[in-house]
Amino acid sequence: MNTDPIDNRYATGERFTTNLGIWRAAREACTDEVWNYLNCGTGDEVTLRANTADFDKWQWKTPLFAGIGRPDTATQFLGHSLSFPAFIAPFGGGEYMLDAEGHRATGRAARDVGIRQIVPVAAAHSLEDIATASGVAQMFQVTFVGDVGAVVDMMHRAKAAGYEQIVATYSPIRQWRERMIEDRTRFAPGKAEANFGPGLSDPAALREQIAFSQPRWGWAEAREAIARAPLPILVKGVMSADEAKQCLDAGAMGLYVSNYGGRSIDRQPSAISALPQVRAAAGPDVPIIFDSGIRRGSDIAAAVALGANAVALGRAVGFGLAADGEAGVRRVLQILKDEYWTTLGHLGCNSTADLGPHVFI
Repeated sequence: MNTDPIDNRYATGERFTTNLGIWRAAREACTDEVWNYLNCGTGDEVTLRANTADFDKWQWKTPLFAGIGRPDTATQFLGHSLSFPAFIAPFGGGEYMLDAEGHRATGRAARDVGIRQIVPVAAAHSLEDIATASGVAQMFQVTFVGDVGAVVDMMHRAKAAGYEQIVATYSPIRQWRERMIEDRTRFAPGKAEANFGPGLSDPAALREQIAFSQPRWGWAEAREAIARAPLPILVKGVMSADEAKQCLDAGAMGLYVSNYGGRSIDRQPSAISALPQVRAAAGPDVPIIFDSGIRRGSDIAAAVALGANAVALGRAVGFGLAADGEAGVRRVLQILKDEYWTTLGHLGCNSTADLGPHVFI
């Protein structure tokens, strides 16, 4: 019996067998406004394009007669087994426009494929509801802004719901996403506010914590929040060696290399170009997650080879969610896992642990 995952998938006649098929189905399912929300970056979208284009600068060294049969895509990250080195990224604010189940659906798909989930504070469902829906909601992303005490309360709430780490992020000012501005895109009232409500020290203040009228934090506030956090902190948005060192000095246990998919500010460097310097500054043992520009399994392999322990999948998962809800996300994750598997084999790697800078020319 043929056990090749790719051949089996084609033989069963499944609806989506490639990333291209998912992308086409998502485009057909989305209005122009929703498609622009899913695909846009900021400004001229220079960083958005660079995030994907700069993967092309890394070229593989493919060995002849490496003797590899069936590579093992699995890995361990922060004490958990992943079927391949990936998480669902904490994209939020408008995921309900792609599918009403939002991160409840992405979490269930992650569970079925054997990976885990990072949940955003600005989600369409409560952090407790999402955690219960899948059982694989490992990390909760909270914005470091506003009242420190309210943010610490939110982290305690995440711990009570079973989350194991906090991803700390920072949004100093509104983003200039021109496609959304031209479309006059407005999120539905209350749709991204499921986590702002009862059970907090000051619900009214916390409801406004991601509003841009709230005080912006400096390193003093960030250090205080990290020191008071009930869970280990990974800081998202790290794009340089200096930032990596500052985060670790402030008490972070891990780093998250990201330029937010080019959706924060334009003309930042691509995230993949920043990854090697962040790993060099952090040393070999600091956990690092990477996102921004991942579209294929070969991109996952490149990010791991350059120093990431795992990647977070955002826009690619959004395509699956738009195309076919939970089933579409499950299909995207399986396709990316299959692509990653084939990449390992062509590189002569028996497992994820075999990846490193030596796989590049």
